[in-house]
Amino acid sequence: MGGDNKRKNDGGSQKGGKKAKTDIHKVGKYLPGGFPIDPKMKGVMVTCVRGREVQASREACDLLSEYAEKLYGAHFNDEVAADDEEESIEDAIKREVAQAKKPKGGKKFLPLMTGTDCVIFIRAMDIEPSKLCHFILTDMIESGNKRTRYCQRFIPVDETSYANMDDIETMSKRVLAPYFHAEDQKPTTFKVLPKIRHNDKVERDALMKMLASQVGTSEKHVVKMVEPEYMILAEVIKSICFLSVVKDYDLLKKYNIQSIFEASLKNSDEASEKQE
Repeated sequence: MGGDNKRKNDGGSQKGGKKAKTDIHKVGKYLPGGFPIDPKMKGVMVTCVRGREVQASREACDLLSEYAEKLYGAHFNDEVAADDEEESIEDAIKREVAQAKKPKGGKKFLPLMTGTDCVIFIRAMDIEPSKLCHFILTDMIESGNKRTRYCQRFIPVDETSYANMDDIETMSKRVLAPYFHAEDQKPTTFKVLPKIRHNDKVERDALMKMLASQVGTSEKHVVKMVEPEYMILAEVIKSICFLSVVKDYDLLKKYNIQSIFEASLKNSDEASEKQE
């Protein structure tokens, strides 16, 4: 009897009575529903200080929300009442108080963990990620204010797909068309920059060639290795590919906030020396 009870109580434990530890990276990679990012999402991939992913996600949502209001209007983050005409003054006050207590990100920006150290994904609603990130980083260059403590890079994501060549190719036709195949398209320069993590199914060179072929040469577009007008960013993490087209990639220091801040400090110091 005693032996049976002991075996029941020890169920699921390892030798020495220690419980098995769960590897969150393996859970996210192998279990259904463990990886929270799905195809046809858009947003911002944020790199951050190791071990500060939670703090960085809050910081990123607040900053994205603040700049989205500047770009899209002061009411961008407002939650409109179901029937404004019938809303009483008391209800309106309660709604405004409740709204003020919520995180700035609201429902427009949702942080999702990637299961990869130092990388988080902020899912976004009702925005153009490339446009918003360019707006934020350009303002940081002009103002010289870093504005972040934990976030290091803001990489826009125009769309996501499953990380296989067929799905990536289908997605790329939608994402690349506005930049390279518009009706009044003019010749431009571009470069493809792929990065692959925790995935051994997608080959970097094959991905690069496929995306370049989708841009094509019919409009006389040219690959330019240094300071192209457009940079095509393809980030593969586990089972998902994150794709975007960005401008001023070199000017904005690879969309690196710390590098932008350091460059602004250097320019400020040089300007002060000239005045002296």
